[in-house]
Amino acid sequence: MARKSRVNRSIAEMKNEIAIWKAGFYGRLSVEDGDDTEQNSIGNQKKIGDHYLVGKNDIVLVDTYCDNGYTGMNFERPGFKRMFDDICSGRVNCVIVKDISRLGRHFVMTSNFVERIFPEMNVRLVCINDDYDSAAPDADASALTLPLKMVMNDYYVKDISRKIRSSIHAKMDTGEYLPSSGSIPYGYVRDPEHNTFEIDPETAPIVLRIFQMRANGVSFNGICRALNSDGVSCPGKIRYERGVTTAKKYKNALWIRGTVRKITQDMVYVGSRVHGRITRSRVGLSKKHRPEEEWKIIENAHPAIIQKELFEMVQKVNSKELEKRRNYAERNDFQNDYRELFRGLVYCADCHSLMSAGKGCARIGANTPSRIFYDCNTYRYSEHIQCTSHYVRQERIYSVVKNAIDQQMKVAVDVEQLIADIKNSAAVKFECAELVGSSASISAKRKRLEDRMERLLVDLTARIIDRNEYEYMRAKYLQQLKDLQNVEENINVHKSAVQEKLSDVQAWLRNMKEYQSLPELTPEILRLLVKEILVHDSRDISIVFNFSDPYKIIADIQNCAEEVLQVG
Repeated sequence: MARKSRVNRSIAEMKNEIAIWKAGFYGRLSVEDGDDTEQNSIGNQKKIGDHYLVGKNDIVLVDTYCDNGYTGMNFERPGFKRMFDDICSGRVNCVIVKDISRLGRHFVMTSNFVERIFPEMNVRLVCINDDYDSAAPDADASALTLPLKMVMNDYYVKDISRKIRSSIHAKMDTGEYLPSSGSIPYGYVRDPEHNTFEIDPETAPIVLRIFQMRANGVSFNGICRALNSDGVSCPGKIRYERGVTTAKKYKNALWIRGTVRKITQDMVYVGSRVHGRITRSRVGLSKKHRPEEEWKIIENAHPAIIQKELFEMVQKVNSKELEKRRNYAERNDFQNDYRELFRGLVYCADCHSLMSAGKGCARIGANTPSRIFYDCNTYRYSEHIQCTSHYVRQERIYSVVKNAIDQQMKVAVDVEQLIADIKNSAAVKFECAELVGSSASISAKRKRLEDRMERLLVDLTARIIDRNEYEYMRAKYLQQLKDLQNVEENINVHKSAVQEKLSDVQAWLRNMKEYQSLPELTPEILRLLVKEILVHDSRDISIVFNFSDPYKIIADIQNCAEEVLQVG
């Protein structure tokens, strides 16, 4: 009995040698959650993870995922989402965190991952400082304390949040600078001594110039053209030049209408601080805009760049223009207005700048109808120096996009039949039978190798073979087992690829069938199907869809099926 026990333990050990967990280490830090920035720094978390992995021969670190500055009260974090994508693709099957609070602090959502999602996906979870390992024999016992810790984490964040809100409201009353309220306004720099704003000698004169031009009746577009022509850096470009941001899109950024309009409406330039524009009911939820009557306005909170009289004069100009636009809308009856429909979708194909809609309003009594058109923002705001107009009417955009989607609807009928033919073909059924046979063959080979390893150990203990022969044969069998495991993994990867691609095309088909009877385009179907609408200098229009070419997907499915057979 003793000898048999030793044999069984040895076989188990051999199996463990080839069972490798593909791990992803996840680190998160959020000052908003009240986290200790020194103790819980991303660097410190990584050190704890590295120390844990020492001697763990069954775990291979595949990747490290980090979210710095993201709350644990929701899971909409780029690092976590990237890790979860790798879990879904099979690249990662083990998640390692410093403790459960790094994974998340929201009790219900974190529990869902720990108790349902990860187990269903066969993902191992290791919380180092909590001494929890879901793959450990005593995992059930150690898991008893985990829910309590998750509840405490949830309460901790909410308590910290209440204290932070109380502190913020106190600072609001004194007009102090609040980092959470956004970036420092153009025209100001931070006064660290008094924790407020002080006038920026470089940009403050530009703010004054903008207000003076607007008070004299210069349009927002006219102000943009003047500033861009004079080479004045816009807020985004200033931040890039000063190293506040490294985003390349701001390197050559220009003044645009929206930026100028926002500046002329901001009370900050008369020395007032406005707090409470946005709020959220609880930590982790999205922010909402408050009505203006609920704002907290603190006058004389910092030095003013312009006088109140000038600010009020500009507001009158803005109001007159707004009223003028309303009159235009009443006088010019657009048969179709697609501005909301295409908002944020139309781009210049050459500089990839967003294209804005403009109105060509007919004069009273004119024979020319009113029209809505699009042109390149870079061209518009660079005084026609950079790029070209790419002028195109909205009706043409609508017609091209509608025809393209209609063609996709027609294609859907053919693709659906193609998929049905693929599923019902004799070749596919033969391939499925081959796959089943390959899997059965691999299982049989693995069983034979395990039996040989068991007999090998018995022969060693009976001194039929010596230690050198045993080690040689054992290494050979282990290598063969690893080769079998690799073959099986490759088959599973290709099978998953086939299923994923098939799911993609089936999802596309469902969308097509759902919307194929629509007589006109809607914002819902546009956002669902269209990623970008590109307007070329020739006024040709190309469309980038959110989905791949269905015919290419089907070709990929067939190629993957062939690769599976080759692997098997």
